[in-house]
Amino acid sequence: MVPTEVESSEKLNTILFNQSKNELFKLNDNYKILQRKLKGNWKVTVNKDEISGTILSGVSVFVIAAPRERFTESEFNVMKKYLDSGGSLLVLVTEGGEKTLQTNINFLLEEYGIMVNNDCVVRTHYFKYFHPKECLVANGVLNRGIAQHAGKKLENFSQALSFVYPFGATLNIARPAVAVLSSGTVAFPLNRPVMAFCALPSRTRSGHPGMSGYNLHSHAHMHRRLPVSAS
Repeated sequence: MVPTEVESSEKLNTILFNQSKNELFKLNDNYKILQRKLKGNWKVTVNKDEISGTILSGVSVFVIAAPRERFTESEFNVMKKYLDSGGSLLVLVTEGGEKTLQTNINFLLEEYGIMVNNDCVVRTHYFKYFHPKECLVANGVLNRGIAQHAGKKLENFSQALSFVYPFGATLNIARPAVAVLSSGTVAFPLNRPVMAFCALPSRTRSGHPGMSGYNLHSHAHMHRRLPVSAS
């Protein structure tokens, strides 16, 4: 049967959350508010099977939120092919990085210039939120495009928006990746990347995002000041 225009459009607007690696946060348990916000324009689904080309076929954005198991070489190859063919990947990792989660996601991320460190971002003094790992960052914007997207016209674009960075690690960034958010000057480690993107040169669609802070978009933090990452 030939796919209809409606079916094709639905596939192109699909966000797939992976749950095959015992992810720490689940779509239906921890991202309920985010899911409701997305459902107006996106079809949001869950994968509990081994990652394959069939699973990722027609998916616009593939989300891996704090995996607690290791990926196979075959799964990494499938995800690389998915990215090369125009798909987008969002990776969320918790404090402590791979060491805490017992995963190997850096093996994939490093090919795109992104590596999650085995550390944690901590606010050095109390402000706004009680837990020191719930860091309100007021000067962490590294990329002018974030300020423009937020509708801010500031010469000092690092202060274009404030965001809460909860229970997250820092990143090491190398080309072709670009850091877009940092821990700022009031959290430790100082001025370390916490969010990055990588747009593949051969692609016409948006890039390959990698981000730390696994519960950044959980319903526990959606009411706070959060950055928006979109592909």
